[in-house]
Amino acid sequence: MLATLVRIAQETFAGLGRAWTQIWFQPGATTQLEIIRIGVGSAVLLHYAMATPFLFMFWGDTDWMPREVARQYIEGPWMQSVHYYFSAPWHWIAFHALFLFCGTAFVVGWRTAWVKWVVLVGHISYDYRNITVSYGAESIAACLLLILCLAPVGRAMSLDRVRAVRRAKRGNLAATLPPYVSPWAFACTRLVQIQMVALFFFSGVEKVRGDEWWSGDAVWLAFITNEFYNGPIVWLMAHQYWLVPVATYGTILIEIAFAFLIWQRSTRPYLLAAAVFLHLSFGLGLGLIYFSFIMVCGHMSFLQPEWLAHLAAWWKRRTGAMEMIYDGRCGFCVRSMAWLLAFDGLRQISIRDFRTNPSPVVTDAQMERALYLVLPDGRALPGFDAYRYVVLRVPGLWWLVPLFYVPVLSRLFGRPIYNWVAANRSRLSALRLSKPSPYSTDRTPS
Repeated sequence: MLATLVRIAQETFAGLGRAWTQIWFQPGATTQLEIIRIGVGSAVLLHYAMATPFLFMFWGDTDWMPREVARQYIEGPWMQSVHYYFSAPWHWIAFHALFLFCGTAFVVGWRTAWVKWVVLVGHISYDYRNITVSYGAESIAACLLLILCLAPVGRAMSLDRVRAVRRAKRGNLAATLPPYVSPWAFACTRLVQIQMVALFFFSGVEKVRGDEWWSGDAVWLAFITNEFYNGPIVWLMAHQYWLVPVATYGTILIEIAFAFLIWQRSTRPYLLAAAVFLHLSFGLGLGLIYFSFIMVCGHMSFLQPEWLAHLAAWWKRRTGAMEMIYDGRCGFCVRSMAWLLAFDGLRQISIRDFRTNPSPVVTDAQMERALYLVLPDGRALPGFDAYRYVVLRVPGLWWLVPLFYVPVLSRLFGRPIYNWVAANRSRLSALRLSKPSPYSTDRTPS
C-alpha cells in the first residue's frame, strides 16, 4: 500500500513537472520578443525625443515640478529617479542625450545586452520624476521593458545578429548561424503574454463594475468629454446610436474573452485580431496613440512562430530567387558580400563566385567591370542596379531604400559612390580593417 502511494505521488509530481515545463520552458526563439523590442523601443524613443524641447519644464527643478514638490508624491523607497541627483543643467542634457542614444541602439539592436538596461532605468527615472505627466501607458511600457531586460533579446532582427553573421561569413561566405533558441526566451515570451492577459482581464472586470458600462452608454460618454472629443465620430454615433451599445458591450466582451480564448490555437487569431482592432480604435478615435501602440506591441507576443514562417515563405515566393555573382579573388568584394548577406535574414540571396563557378548568363568580361544579379526570368542587373533591386526586396536592407530610390539621393550619391568603389576595387581590397580574409586580394582592375 505504501509503495503504491509513493508511486502515485512520484507520477503526480512528474506530471506536474512536465506541465510546468510545457507552460514555461519549451525551446523558443526570440522573434516575438524582438518585434516587441522594436515596437516598444520605438514608441519610448519617439515619446521622449518629442519631449526634448520641454526637458527642463517637465523634469527640471525650476518649472512644472520642482524637486521638493516631486518628492511629496513619492510613496516608497522604490520610487527613485536619477533626476533627483542632478544639480546642473548639463546633467539633464547629458543624461537625456545618453538615453536617446541608447534608445536608438535598443531599437536597432546594437549592444542590446547593456543598452536595454539604460533604457529601462531612464524610462523609470522620467516616470517617477514627474508623475503628473505619466499615465497607464508608462507603467505598461516599464513592465514590458523589464521583461525585455531579463530576456535574451538582440539574437534576431538586430545589428547584434548582423555582426555575428558577418563575422562568420568573413571566413566563409557559405557559413550560416542557426536561429537562437532557448527555454528562457520562451519563458520571457510567456511573461509578456500573462502581462497582456492580466491587463485585459482586470480592465474588463473594472468596466463591468461601472454603471455607464452596464447601461451601454460608456463609449458615448468617452467621446463627448473634452479630453477625448472626436467630432466626426460623435456625429456618426448621434445619427446611428445603435453603434454605442455595440461598441460598449463589444469592448467588455473582447477584454474578458481575451483572457480565456487567446490560449487556444483555434481562437487565437480571432482574439488577437479583435484586440489589435480595439486598440487601433482607441488610438484613432480617442487619440491614445502612445497607449494603443504599446498595447499592440505587447499583443505581438501571441504571434505563432508558424505564422511568421508562413509570412517569410510568402515574401520569398513573391520576391523570387536572386543570385548575386561576385569576384571571389577580390578581398573587398568578399567583405562586401559578407556585409550584404549579414542583413539577409530570410536568406533570399544565393551567391556564385565566377572565378570558380562561371555563370552561364554573365560573361567573365562583364564580371571584371561590376558584380551582377541574376533573376529567375534570366535578366542580369549590373552594379548599382543590382543593389537597387535587392534593397527593396530584402527587409534587412530597407533602411537603404532612400539612397537607391529617392531620385536626388540616388543621382547625387548612390551611383557616384558605387562607380567610385568599382573603379577603386583593387585598392580597397588591400585595406585590412579587421581580421584578414582567407581570400586573396587580386589586383585585377575594375
